[in-house]
Amino acid sequence: MKKIAVLGSGFVTKPAVDYFLDKCGYEVTLTSIKKDEAEKLINNRPKGNAVAWTIDQLDLLDKIVSNADLVMSMIPPLMHIPVAKACLKHKTNMVTTSYISPQMDELHTEAQKKYILILNEIGEDPGLDNMGAKQMIDEVKAQNGKVISLRSYGAGLPSFEHNNNPFGYKFSWSPMGVILAARTPAVYLEKGEKIDVPAKELFQHPGSVNLEGIGRFETYPNRDCRGYVKHFGLDDDVSIYRGVLRFPGWCSIMNALIALNLLDNTREKEFKETSYAQFTASLMEADSGDDILQRAVDFLKMEKDSDSIEKLRWLGLFDDSQITISRGTNADVLVDLMLKKMSYGRDEKDMVIVANEIIAQFQDQREKRSCTMLVTGIPGGDSAMSRAVSLPAAIASKLILNGKIKAKGVHRPLSSEIYIPVLKEMKDLGLYFKRKTIKL
Repeated sequence: MKKIAVLGSGFVTKPAVDYFLDKCGYEVTLTSIKKDEAEKLINNRPKGNAVAWTIDQLDLLDKIVSNADLVMSMIPPLMHIPVAKACLKHKTNMVTTSYISPQMDELHTEAQKKYILILNEIGEDPGLDNMGAKQMIDEVKAQNGKVISLRSYGAGLPSFEHNNNPFGYKFSWSPMGVILAARTPAVYLEKGEKIDVPAKELFQHPGSVNLEGIGRFETYPNRDCRGYVKHFGLDDDVSIYRGVLRFPGWCSIMNALIALNLLDNTREKEFKETSYAQFTASLMEADSGDDILQRAVDFLKMEKDSDSIEKLRWLGLFDDSQITISRGTNADVLVDLMLKKMSYGRDEKDMVIVANEIIAQFQDQREKRSCTMLVTGIPGGDSAMSRAVSLPAAIASKLILNGKIKAKGVHRPLSSEIYIPVLKEMKDLGLYFKRKTIKL
């Protein structure tokens, strides 16, 4: 019987655990900082085992890895390296949904020598987006075409019927992850020319995307996409853009949060006997006796009835009530407020959108090819985000254990031996791309 160790019991882990226990019949060791969180996901199934574990418990990590045939690491990205080194020590395959860090990339040769696969970026974004894009790119190349441009988009949003707060957003994955992603600079390419977008300017020039049959969204660039020129085997003069999709108005409020330094997570402060209004005043170096809402209007150079000021008011940043955390960073206060007002109710649905658009040049014509995936959550059940993130990783884990994926080393899921069977089984599970081709 195959043995899987799943590290982390967060927002998106449950569908993978269900897949391993109910569909594959594997033995699953599931870890969490709090054992009861893992026990909840195991739900008394006999082949499941819940373990309390933190990343500093290296001896326990060593034991968990040594007893597993494969490790799926669903913990924060910075924690993957100790896990990877334990997997190398015990020659245990590893799967993560996170981007490949430079430190992870450095383990490639050793993983090849140990004859194991450390497969990364096999979630929703990165993951489904890149697998869908690579499949189209490979098809264009097989038809002797050239990819001129690639635009790729991803989103995790409330479903249209449950988009019922001023922000147009609710948390279906790590709230702090959303904040940290908003502090990451981006780079995209226009005909091979590098376009830099500093973190402070990330939301200043939002684009507009109309996805046929779905709707219109704002987009802003996502990280540095230059590496995908090589990963996808594209020419140096290609245009490539990877963007995040949000409902209109998101970029404006994010600019306001950045201007107020609310995304800072570096400096901790004491918040005992401090109101939200006093906290907001301190961000603007204003006197706490001032009209804080008006000071924010002046500080942000916005109209008092603007959407962004309304969002700040709705969130509670001008209230006289006490901050509910005693110590933390500006970002901790923001996340705490957001979680109170921007979490999903039990019967509310989220949705995940993954979309790719390629312009391809063939000998006698130019074509626009697109693939679009829309996934909605199950009311009272698994979220769209949890399925879109963890199921590709779970399917790939099964394929590795069954010997269907032969690659060794540190990899992304960009070879046909990985993306074809993963996307095929995802379609069987109801998560699939709709394809369209238009001659230009």
